[in-house]
Amino acid sequence: MPLSEKEQAVRRILVQAGRVAIAFSGGADSSLLLWLALDTLGPANVLVLTARSSLLPPRHLEWATSWPARQGLAGRVSHLLVDIQPLAWTEFASNPADRCYLCKSRVYRLFLDHARRQGMAELLDGTNADDLQSERPGLKALQELGIVTPLAAAGLSKAEVRALSRQIGLDTWDVPSASCLATRIPEGLAITPARLARIDILETYLEGIGCEGCRVRLDRRDEDTVYVQVQEKDLPRLVAGWERGDLLDFFNDFGTKKVFLDLRGR
Repeated sequence: MPLSEKEQAVRRILVQAGRVAIAFSGGADSSLLLWLALDTLGPANVLVLTARSSLLPPRHLEWATSWPARQGLAGRVSHLLVDIQPLAWTEFASNPADRCYLCKSRVYRLFLDHARRQGMAELLDGTNADDLQSERPGLKALQELGIVTPLAAAGLSKAEVRALSRQIGLDTWDVPSASCLATRIPEGLAITPARLARIDILETYLEGIGCEGCRVRLDRRDEDTVYVQVQEKDLPRLVAGWERGDLLDFFNDFGTKKVFLDLRGR
């Protein structure tokens, strides 16, 4: 199906819903969904919901909250930040295999409450068609709660989401895929404020030297060891460039003695 037809399919789903709330992270998928909803339904019929917690780096939250202004829509979009405390959820903080499912279930129930209180007919999520083919425990929560996923329903792949976003002129068309900081902690290793803060500091450093979309993953058994993933284009600078020595010094200052680099890239 041509990209234009898939776009129209998304718009038809939005029209059928009438008034919608959108779970918004600021990434490529939710940004495209939000733009199409605003353009199709008008700002008065769209509520934007973003979860704010220690799992989301401050710079990523700022990117999400600045979205309306960057699109020339400052003051016209209803954007609600929903504060959550996931580390107080014992079943989540212990980091079991279904961690993502447990988190999505709680967060999206809160989103549904806010959506219903403001008279929104549906809660929408930016899941795309590719996501349905991957191992994503959080999808089970969406299905159980009846969350609508228009991009996936229209058959839009990740590449098509980026292509359509670029056509529209969204500045999110090429942003790297993101995930919460807890995904860097191996299953079974407790999710703690200290571990989240350490990951955030190290990833912020990497992004500061131009490695957007990086990941710093902890080792299950050795707190002194981390595994770094960057985009393939950034590998040469970390292997042979001057950044390598500075990076090792910085990481060492934050208790890291061994740094393993994934040579496959992201």
